[in-house]
Amino acid sequence: MKKFALSTLIFTLFYCSGGDNDNSNNNNNNNNNINDPIVGTWVLVNEEIIGGDWAGSCRGCWMEDDAGSADTFIFTATEVTKNVWECFPDDGSLCSDLETFGPVSWVNVGSDIYEIEGQQLQVTFIDDNQMQTPFDDGDIIQTWSRVE
Repeated sequence: MKKFALSTLIFTLFYCSGGDNDNSNNNNNNNNNINDPIVGTWVLVNEEIIGGDWAGSCRGCWMEDDAGSADTFIFTATEVTKNVWECFPDDGSLCSDLETFGPVSWVNVGSDIYEIEGQQLQVTFIDDNQMQTPFDDGDIIQTWSRVE
């Protein structure tokens, strides 16, 4: 079940933004450019389960001793690629090897909402180097750190 959900993360519907964020893009900017706060490489640093039944499911690889590499989002000025590894939650061993989704185009539609292949992704920027995104209809919140 989670493998299917991971493949659809890039098309996940939005998660409520913090709203008080100084980095908010409220200007309906449809011009992809290098100055957009999402441009860069982001690495998964945490997953928080806030709903749903995930017993027996694999999870993203992000813990220090996980066999796989941490998931990455790579946003260029016009495209996004997501690299996903899955690990077993009990011991961090590899559940599935690298799967790459994309590259596909994206558009900043404003208010920290990004349209990726016709689906909206709400991003909450914590600061210049961290963001959170929803996963599986908001049952999981993923935290990402910028690496470049």
